[in-house]
Amino acid sequence: MKKTLCILLFGSLIFGSCTKNTDKETDNIRFMFDPGDLRFISSSFNPDMQTMSALYGNSIAILLLSNPQHPQQHASLKLVTYKMQDDPNYFGSKVNGELILVETLKPGLDGVLEYHTEFGQIPTNQSKEQRISHILDNKPVTFPQ
Repeated sequence: MKKTLCILLFGSLIFGSCTKNTDKETDNIRFMFDPGDLRFISSSFNPDMQTMSALYGNSIAILLLSNPQHPQQHASLKLVTYKMQDDPNYFGSKVNGELILVETLKPGLDGVLEYHTEFGQIPTNQSKEQRISHILDNKPVTFPQ
């Protein structure tokens, strides 16, 4: 009887501690950005800030990023930044979570690229010029033919 009681108690401790994780972070809804007619150019991750970004642009923007001497006149770029969150389906994997910032570079009336934010605010320790430089420093991902 004592042995049976010990087995039941031990089993209840083991199986009772195996509960489903209902962490709030895994319940978050992921936001998927619609780039419209812009194409994916590149992505980046900042593990220190726990963010991930995707850069989108038109074909002229891709040429501009490949060759900085290319004219800027019709280039259009959007950098979309998300907060990272754990992927509930794969251990150790991260996915995009909360949308933090959407930055746009488009040509103004004079043909020079102008910066503005569509959503969110740029980090307080960075200027618009630093953000423009950060966006233009991205290199397009090349896909095999």
